[in-house]
Amino acid sequence: MPGPISAALVLTLGLALSIHQYLEHRVQGTLTDIHTCDTLYDKKKYGHILDYNRHSLILHGQPTLIISGEFHYWRLPDKSRWRPILEQYRSAGLNCIRIYFHWGFHSPSEGKYLFNGNRDIDYLLQLCQEIGLYVLAAPGPYICAETQAGGFPIWLAAKREIRLRHMKTNLWKEYDPEFMKYCVQYFENILPILAKHQITNGDGGCIIGLQIENESFQHIFGYPIGLHDDMKVLAKSARDCGITVPFFTNDGFEQGSFIVKDDPKRKKKDFGIDLYGFDKYVVFTPNSEPTSWLVSRDPSHLDEWSPSTVMSELDKMEKKVRSFGHANHQTPIFIPELQGGWFNHYGIQYTYDAIYRFYGDQYTRLMLDTVVSQGCTMLNFYMFYGGTNWGTIGDSDVYTSYDYSACIREYGLMSGRLRKLRQGILFLQSFSDIMVRTDAVEPSKAVSVQSSLENTICQRRRSHVTGNNGPVELTFIRNFSSQKLDQFELRTLLTPGRVAARLSCSLAYKSSFVALGNYTTLNSDIHLVLSATPILIRGFSNDDSEIWIAALATSGPTEMAFSGRISFKEAGVGGIHLRESPEDASVKVLSVPEGSKNTHVILASAANDLPKPSLHIIFLDTITLSTLYCYYDNRHSAIASEEQKSQSVKSTAPSPRIVTWGSYNSRYNPDQDTLIVESTMSQKELSVLSFDKIHAQITSSNNNSKIPIYGSNLPYQVLSLKSNQEASHAQQSTALWIDRNRQGIPFTGWETRVTDFNSYDWKECPKESPNSDVFEKVNLDFKFTSGHIIYRGKFKTRDSSLEETSPLRNKNLVSIKTNMRNRAIVFVNGVCIGSHMTYSRQLFSPGAKAGYDPVSFGSHTFMVPREALEAASTRRDTGAPGSLKDGDQEHEVILVIDSFGLSRQPFVADDIRNPRGLLSARIYGKDLVKGSESWHVAGVDVTKLDMAYESTGFPDEHSQQGWVATTEKPRVVPDNGVTWWRTRFEGPPSRVKVNIPLCCRIEGEFSAMIILNDVLVGRYFGSDSPQHDFYLMDGLVRKEGQLNELKVMMYGSKETIGDINQVHLRILPWIVEDAQGDLGQWSGNAAFGVDSVQEKDLQVGPFWTLEETFSLKV
Repeated sequence: MPGPISAALVLTLGLALSIHQYLEHRVQGTLTDIHTCDTLYDKKKYGHILDYNRHSLILHGQPTLIISGEFHYWRLPDKSRWRPILEQYRSAGLNCIRIYFHWGFHSPSEGKYLFNGNRDIDYLLQLCQEIGLYVLAAPGPYICAETQAGGFPIWLAAKREIRLRHMKTNLWKEYDPEFMKYCVQYFENILPILAKHQITNGDGGCIIGLQIENESFQHIFGYPIGLHDDMKVLAKSARDCGITVPFFTNDGFEQGSFIVKDDPKRKKKDFGIDLYGFDKYVVFTPNSEPTSWLVSRDPSHLDEWSPSTVMSELDKMEKKVRSFGHANHQTPIFIPELQGGWFNHYGIQYTYDAIYRFYGDQYTRLMLDTVVSQGCTMLNFYMFYGGTNWGTIGDSDVYTSYDYSACIREYGLMSGRLRKLRQGILFLQSFSDIMVRTDAVEPSKAVSVQSSLENTICQRRRSHVTGNNGPVELTFIRNFSSQKLDQFELRTLLTPGRVAARLSCSLAYKSSFVALGNYTTLNSDIHLVLSATPILIRGFSNDDSEIWIAALATSGPTEMAFSGRISFKEAGVGGIHLRESPEDASVKVLSVPEGSKNTHVILASAANDLPKPSLHIIFLDTITLSTLYCYYDNRHSAIASEEQKSQSVKSTAPSPRIVTWGSYNSRYNPDQDTLIVESTMSQKELSVLSFDKIHAQITSSNNNSKIPIYGSNLPYQVLSLKSNQEASHAQQSTALWIDRNRQGIPFTGWETRVTDFNSYDWKECPKESPNSDVFEKVNLDFKFTSGHIIYRGKFKTRDSSLEETSPLRNKNLVSIKTNMRNRAIVFVNGVCIGSHMTYSRQLFSPGAKAGYDPVSFGSHTFMVPREALEAASTRRDTGAPGSLKDGDQEHEVILVIDSFGLSRQPFVADDIRNPRGLLSARIYGKDLVKGSESWHVAGVDVTKLDMAYESTGFPDEHSQQGWVATTEKPRVVPDNGVTWWRTRFEGPPSRVKVNIPLCCRIEGEFSAMIILNDVLVGRYFGSDSPQHDFYLMDGLVRKEGQLNELKVMMYGSKETIGDINQVHLRILPWIVEDAQGDLGQWSGNAAFGVDSVQEKDLQVGPFWTLEETFSLKV
């Protein structure tokens, strides 16, 4: 007989199994009229336009890599910047963007939907079509995205009877049909606009997929949480609204949620979505990684990230995802959110600049190469450009800047990280026919390439494209060596156990590239065994020559191994040689000596038979490669696909139309056949390599004895930059303007006014009961969710008539106990008595940024000094006889509370309605008149605005009354309460296309809100937030000849006295590190206020570019 312990174990396991089965059954829901088959993508009808298999998406019959970047139009208040930013995405090599569509941004009040101005998504999608970007649409309804309420409208969040995301409490969902009713209404308003732009319409649309919900786990670590009915209704509603492209999901991490079963008709209870997607955030900053949610970390320190984190998170990703089975065996590996940086928090003492340094300029490239090594052919970088949490659109986790340390910095600078990433993207695009269909090689069979240094080969894959000796092989080189060496040897083996060649490889620690091997060129006599240096671009000239652009090694020789009957046809200067491998005479090693400058090699057949295509290799150094740009035709039509197919021998192999190097940025306009070039002051010329038939006449000549640097018979030309009179004058005048304003643009003078709290429309703010300290309503109930909430308390005291010499005279006789979220300053009778912040980055703590907030905790007591009580005598209303008993004195308390925003309810949290504002209050004191305490509240009801996230929260924010001119500069006088300051300044030059982004730099211990031309662009919190540099958006700044209005709302508890707590406020060009150096090293990190020695060491300078347009028409 089993013993009592065994019986108890069996009983426990049985109970656990029963509970799990109940939970599984519960989440499958009760809706029986919607099944997976009702919402699946119709391949029969649309498959000729868009199809997919286990390897990739197939567009117009072409297997296609999707390399995308996240774009949040609602984080750019100036619609005019949408185009230039998206053109930067395209210049970086991306062929797609993903867009979170923000419900609350479009719906400020119930039943009201706005799609005009900077909410014109029809224009946005048309723009994507023009630029040549596919779109992955993510309309939510929930989007997370570090935005207030996760993108839900404020008016919906204020309906407390609604279960947002069906959350009844943390970790528990119950389906709410009323919530779904509003979600369907939202879909019915927004999806018809999206439907017009689908690729499946057959007229060149850009949308190739639509995401259903966001990070909605079906299971999380085995716990059933995702509601099938939720996904069913959303998917069915989307189809009813005309969406015909495939749906996709995005698990917060790999959990196998809502995968279509092998036989969905039989498994009707299990709902599935067309394409399974999952997010991958790999390396977190120390103050963001999961343990920091429970244990406080040093807010001023960033430890170096460990390669082991990347290895454990990514190196078995493919195997894990495929193990989910069912449709996951027939769909591509798809990452809708691949880490492109990270966001920063309140209370941290380092900025996004430090986060950029933490990840380094190779990190995003490393992510790309590593996930591609795992078979991923659809990915989206989150973020690629972060933008700005202008107004109050950000949630409580983030401050104004949403720079994200992304590839494009907040003010538009294309960073070194973008330039490193672009090199990896260009390789994938150039060899997309090879990369789009590959299979992993089992370690036991992967013997073709070995390394002399440990942890430098992370994966090997074989393509379905074959050459002379079988499938093309791809070796993913990633330097995670514990020795941190950047020089090692790659050994290629043509047969197991026998080394055929040894090649020198140079790769920095924590860097990566894909080594191409076993590749046969257009000339079958020229066969690449292995390249130990990155090949970035492959193109085909009109004489059927194959042209490569490859990287020169930063140290040691640059080497490639070839087999076949090959010889030199031409070589640049510098001792380049082609030698037999000592290990195998059939292999020849092409070696470019260390220290070589830009050069070239042309290889041809050694046999003297019929002419065959040559291989023309251009080698570029690191500095030049950082400027490399390439235009591939990504038109959304079957025409482009047919043109590719007509290229005979090139078949599906893509070829660029235009390649350039030498400028800050280039972009080609195929419709007008023009090249738009942005250059910095030091850039003088642009190299242009053209593969277009029309441009073929532009060919480098070899009439003299000197071989051109990049080789003979090349469709190549050099454009002189800033050589015409207009551009030259523009450069000179811009340089003078920047030099004149480098320390700050002059202001025209200041005006100021003081907020009159008595003018506010005060609403009663009752408590739950006469004996309770807790208020019935918080900010959300009043819909005061943008910025500040102002509270006014009143109480009476009896005069204690203490003598001047009494020892009790200086004691605090009254105290005010408050519990509030998030940041308050308190005035009693017009006297500032202090400030306090309740905010925490840790879960389960008062003011928790996310998750459970123990609202009963977090109180703070303000002691009211006697001088504040005595100040009431100057305010006493003598016009109401009998209102006060003899000896009584009435007092007024003003609490100005700044909310950091509603939480966003991620994953399984139920925190959108975590209260903000004043949660409870009680006034205590020996002389307090019992029952005299009362409270009122004022603010801005955001549902009465057209934009729910653009208010400071002060009802008088737009007042034109009370402004007076002053000779003083802005300063803090605590007892003045909330003061407003405004001035005007002239913008940068406007005569030509010069890009000079501006920064508003603020220093001092006070709070401020920054308003540029009536748009709230920044929130400043002194030392409680790391941000001191605020981007003034280009589209909001009026250029030279027009005045801009800068308005600043200020208050603080520390007075400006002499040099103490000085208010420093300047508007100036962005001064950045590395501005005088290699573009590949550009971090975009601000460098304001550095001394002359640091300026030289950091190569500090102003960031600006000049744009010119060149016609390429012959």
